[in-house]
Amino acid sequence: MWPKALAQLIELAPHIGRLLPVADRFLQSRASNEDGTNRALDQIGTLRGDLGRVAATHEGLYRQLNDQAERLASISEQATAARAAAEAAEDRAGALERRLNISTTMLSILLPLNMVLLALVILLVMRH
Repeated sequence: MWPKALAQLIELAPHIGRLLPVADRFLQSRASNEDGTNRALDQIGTLRGDLGRVAATHEGLYRQLNDQAERLASISEQATAARAAAEAAEDRAGALERRLNISTTMLSILLPLNMVLLALVILLVMRH
């Protein structure tokens, strides 16, 4: 069995001799490709780290935008409430002005009538 295997190895020796440089070149190119692949993977790792930092920054900005949106909604509600209060105060002031006008008109009518009544009372008191 061993002699047959050795005989076959001797027959294949020239072919193996020709294949060794091809195999060496293949393995060297593969090793350089692995180096390039490793460098690319390292760069991808760096990019992932950078993307993680960018995502964290965006998350912070998103949180700040949400806080500002809530504040803006609160300010909007307060402005609406203030506008409603101002309109109510304006309505009350208008009603008070109308009452004042009515009171002034009544006073201007009743004052001369009171003067006339006072003069009549004095005249009646003087005659008796």
